[in-house]
Amino acid sequence: MELNPMEKPDFSGYLKKKGGNIKTYKRRWFELRGKLLFYFKKQGDKKPTGFINISGAKVEVDETKPISFKLRGKNLARVYEISAENEFDFNSWLKELNKAINYNPTQDKEGLEEVKDEIRNAKSQEQVTVSGKASSGKKVTLSDFELLTVVGRGSFGKVMKVREKGTSKVLAMKVLRKDMIVKENMVSHTLAEKKILQSIDHPFIVALHYAFQTEEKLYLVLDYLPGGELFFHLREETKFDVERAKFYAAQIVLAIEHLHKNDIIYRDLKPENVVLDADGYAVLTDFGLAKTSIGNNTPTYTFCGTPEYLAPEILKGQGHGKAVDWWSLGILLYEMIVGLPPFYSENINEMYELILKAPLKFPGTVDAQAQSLLKGLLERDEHKRLGGGRKMELKFETIHSSRTLIGISSITNKSRLLSNHN
Repeated sequence: MELNPMEKPDFSGYLKKKGGNIKTYKRRWFELRGKLLFYFKKQGDKKPTGFINISGAKVEVDETKPISFKLRGKNLARVYEISAENEFDFNSWLKELNKAINYNPTQDKEGLEEVKDEIRNAKSQEQVTVSGKASSGKKVTLSDFELLTVVGRGSFGKVMKVREKGTSKVLAMKVLRKDMIVKENMVSHTLAEKKILQSIDHPFIVALHYAFQTEEKLYLVLDYLPGGELFFHLREETKFDVERAKFYAAQIVLAIEHLHKNDIIYRDLKPENVVLDADGYAVLTDFGLAKTSIGNNTPTYTFCGTPEYLAPEILKGQGHGKAVDWWSLGILLYEMIVGLPPFYSENINEMYELILKAPLKFPGTVDAQAQSLLKGLLERDEHKRLGGGRKMELKFETIHSSRTLIGISSITNKSRLLSNHN
């Protein structure tokens, strides 16, 4: 898999890693991207040979070996033993790894002041457009928002929690640097994401309220989702009970169905991109890999996505369509119930082989009904896959259960959506 060019490494360099099976140290090129540590055979390789999820991990200095450290944590399948090539690299990696592990965006005062300076110094605050959902024609600028805190950072900018002064509504403001977008040839992707969000109005898809720009930045003002990423909740609890997993899956199903009816494929379903709102409902976010104008018989060929969730047809490179989203849902649902994706391996190439060929196995805790649903979603033939060639309304009774949907409609105003899916 080639990494998303939108994501540049936070830190990189050569280290030596002890193998999991063959206990020898091999020199590898490492790239730290958020809380994921990717490693490659050599610098310049586009496809990593593996990655380590350092979220919640601990970095321990190895007292028995010079300039060496260990990574251990409950999310890691084993203890990783790594050594640096010199003292300077050793200290630099310790600093960067600990910074990534302990990063708390709510304490990012520097980022908050940076955006406040932009408000004071912006030469232009010309509005580009407002979303279909906020279609009053109202023009907005940075000065229309009170900046509260930084809630996240990325390669192209940051995400702020803001309050709209005129309404006191709390929203999220995604700030993107134009120079980085142009430099990385991501203009079309960024505009496509904005276009998709402008065209979609759905309770389980993040809403775009405003889009505007200054000379240096693009600003997308979105729903603020305080419940946190599904990834965070899975990390804390390891897995969910079946009813809770079905509850989230029901909302994701409705969101994906809505996208597909509008000929949009999502292509990046994973726990990091499902965020809970204030009422605890699952909302799809981040449409950077989404593709528009995809009919039922219109394939696309871009190799993209996150390794664990890639559908077999993407790996084969023979063209893929809407069915890839149902495969990814199957992987996510399995992970929510079991605690790990079904074909997971630290070695990415090995994981691809498992996705293509390995039998789907279930622990004894997964009941027959859930197994049947997962087998339907994780059918390797996209034409036979549940949601791909098989009619959703006939086969999704396990998720579209009356109890699940009544549970949604009885708690929030999202019930207006359900009348369209009965």
